[in-house]
Amino acid sequence: MEDWTSFLFTGSTALPTFMVLVNEEALGLALLIFAALLIGAFACATKDEDCPARKALEQDLERRARERKKGGPE
Repeated sequence: MEDWTSFLFTGSTALPTFMVLVNEEALGLALLIFAALLIGAFACATKDEDCPARKALEQDLERRARERKKGGPE
């Protein structure tokens, strides 16, 4: 999944920029494509199980669950 996420984030910046450089009248379409690719990239990022932010969140939730079982934070 990481490859698709990287592809979409890169495409969301590169493609609209290229479109505007080639034809300045395509600004509206470039903004729509930017938004669509960015939303797709965020959707892929939320499904990425190897994401560092997701791993940190899971570790934090596990730590909190252990603290609750022990009787509170130390």
